Amino acid sequence: MMPTYSERQELAKQFADHVARMQRCLHAAGHHVTEDDIVRAWVEYSSNLCAGWLGLPDDDAALFDILRKHLPTRTDDQGTVWHATIKGAGDGSGDGILDLPDELLARMGWTEGDLLTIEKTDSGDLLLRRAEK
Repeated sequence: MMPTYSERQELAKQFADHVARMQRCLHAAGHHVTEDDIVRAWVEYSSNLCAGWLGLPDDDAALFDILRKHLPTRTDDQGTVWHATIKGAGDGSGDGILDLPDELLARMGWTEGDLLTIEKTDSGDLLLRRAEK
């Protein structure tokens, strides 16, 4: 489960040297991303390996490859594109859970209790929108 925004800020402080190295590695490759995006990417990578915060590889190329796979996709002309994976509820119901990042909720103006609709695009992507009240 993805940590909250405040938990990610705490991780950024706790692992400041790691975050700084990841940021330098990304900047050297021409990628300028937020500290929060870096923490989210590393948490996702570590979680996928059933670990807490993993140590960084010694090789910057390997580090860049890991980060590139886990950073959110950005587009300059249309804003941020968010990618998320629906996880099983774990209760045998077949239901899924979609964790939405706090930053996304804030940007969209969504709050707890809002009804969201899901629309499938021609390309197979799913679009979430707040339903009209």
